[in-house]
Formats: sequence, C-alpha cells, structure tokens
Amino acid sequence: MTGLSQESPESIVGTAVKFSPLSIVLTDPRIEDEPITYVNDAFVRTTQYSRQSAVGRNCRFLQGEDTDPDDVRRLREGLKSGEQFEVTLLNYKADGTPFMNQLLISPVHDESGAMIARFGLQREVDRDLARAASENTVRHRDSAVSMLRELQHRVKNHLAMVVSMIRMQARREVTTDSFQALSRRIEALALLYDELFKLNVNVERDSRIQVDGYLKRISEVLSGIDGRGTVKVRVTSDPIVMSVDQAARVGLLLSELVTNAMEHAFEARDSGSIHVSLEDLGEDRLRLEVTDDGIGLPEGSNWPHGADSLAKQRRKAEGENGKLDTTGANHQPGVGGSIVVSLARSLDAELAINSTGEGTRVSLDFTRET
Repeated sequence: MTGLSQESPESIVGTAVKFSPLSIVLTDPRIEDEPITYVNDAFVRTTQYSRQSAVGRNCRFLQGEDTDPDDVRRLREGLKSGEQFEVTLLNYKADGTPFMNQLLISPVHDESGAMIARFGLQREVDRDLARAASENTVRHRDSAVSMLRELQHRVKNHLAMVVSMIRMQARREVTTDSFQALSRRIEALALLYDELFKLNVNVERDSRIQVDGYLKRISEVLSGIDGRGTVKVRVTSDPIVMSVDQAARVGLLLSELVTNAMEHAFEARDSGSIHVSLEDLGEDRLRLEVTDDGIGLPEGSNWPHGADSLAKQRRKAEGENGKLDTTGANHQPGVGGSIVVSLARSLDAELAINSTGEGTRVSLDFTRET
C-alpha cells in the first residue's frame, strides 16, 4: 500500500465504523489547488465518492450548477482569511443527488505556527437548518457549530499529530498496520465530535459530559476496525462526569491503548479479550485501566516509557527510506507509545504497566478536572 491516495479495502478500514454522521476532510493548502489528502468513511457514505476518487482533488468537485455563487464566494473568502469559518452550500453526491452541506473548516498549524493543513468537518443538513445557519443571528445559529468551533481548539495538538502522520504516509509506502492505526485515530476523533452531537452538548454552556457511553462507543468501533471479531472488548464504567476537554484526552488515550492491544497482544492467535474500565476512586481521583489476556510485552520492552517525542518520530520518519512502519520495531515504542506518554502527561496521570505471559494491564490514575 502506498500512501493514503489508494482506496483501502474494507478489511483495513473496518466495516464497523458506521456510526458518525460527520465527514472529515483534510486538505493541504501548501500544494497548488489545495488537494484533499484524507477523507473518512462518513465522507464516502455521504457523498458516494470513494477515497480513490476524492483524494488528490480540490473539494470544489462537489459543487454543481445550482450551487449558489454567493456561498462559493463566502467559502473562498474564508479560505483566504486563513481563519476558522463556517459555511453551508449546495453540493452534489456522486449519483447527482443534491444535498445541503454544512462545513466547519479550521486551519492546522505545526510547532512553528505554519499552516500545514485544513481540517474540515461536514454534515448533511436539511434546507431549513441550512437557511437558519446562513443567518448571522444568535437566535438561529445552530448550537452544534459553536460546539465544533470550541472543540477544534481543544484537540488541536492531537489533530496536528494526525495531519503529520497523514503527510508521512502520503509520501511513502506504508505497512497495513500503520494505515490501520491511523484510521483508528481519525475515527476516535470523529467519535468525540459525534458523541457531543448525540448528547446535544453545547460546550460554551455545558462544560461537562457523562463519559461512560463515549468510552464504550470508542471501544466498540476500534474492535470493529480490527475486523477479526474474535477479540472481544468489554467496557465497565462507573457513572462519571468530566469536562469536555478532559473527556477528549481520555478518549484519545483509550483509543491508543486499545489499538496497541489489538496490534500486539494477540499475535498468532485467533481470539482474546480486552477489558476497559473507568473507576471512581473517590475524592475526584479516577482510574482508567485496559487489560488484555494476550501474550504480554516482549522481554526487555519498557513500552511506552522511553518513547520518542512526536516531533522526533516525525523527523525520523521523514528522514528514512523504505516502507514506513509507525507501530514500532525491535521492542521500541512506536508512534502509539509517544502519543500515550504525551496524553498521560497532559492528564498528569500516574502510568503503570504490569505484563506477564498471561496478558498486560495498563492503568492510569488521574484527578478529575474541575
């Protein structure tokens, strides 16, 4: 498999990622005509265009003869501004069916502040909602747009990391496991947005959410992407409420831990189990634990401790030749280990690993943010 411009088979992306109504589109503004570099499953389902036919093209291919020129002008002005903006316009599916497409487009910057990508969230809306969204009044503004605007800021660092990985994978031949891991990360991000939509959360008003359902959905989708069906994931959680910001980081961390278990714990095995638990320890202390009954960590492995920083992982990948493997080699932590360490630090969590020949338990104790 070379880069992300090829249509990935269902066995790679996973047939279970059917939950999010939100399409995710990433484009590269540094390349002439700003081509698409990645679309998720929801984009394929909504527009009926395959990845192969979408990647490498400018998003204007979705426009048609009845697309309002004033909406196109607003879209161009938003892109020219380099800022986050929202617009709703008439687009067309691959079979010619028109639909109203609500877009929230945000710039993604690297460590130096340079724009390296644009991140677009799209959702199909009915015409009444589209008309309301186009009116610049508080009374008619869709509260979901306000939520998305705020959430973009909360996950910008993780998003920049995902974009960097897409850039690396677009330039080099990648392993199937590496592509699979990236798909999981993007879908976990999409699930965070979707969960807040489902709960009708407005983060400008509601700063806290119930997280047990969100964690269960992440685990179910990641299990589906794995495709084996014989590795069972069980989730138990106390009824815990936490801030949207902290829930985002916990969800992304859970995605990495479950992904690592799926990738490595059941090598040469057809079945296994993973148990995810979130426990209230009292006095605002929480414990996230992921336990598998797999083969355990290799002898000499200290995963994820000692993982390179994400910036170093990127520089290393850009400077090497051959097939790109982001999952780690020779008992050294890969990109997933780097993300786990980074997110654990952001939670100020105590990270403990216990591994034997009968499985691995990863636990993180942290304080609920007020």
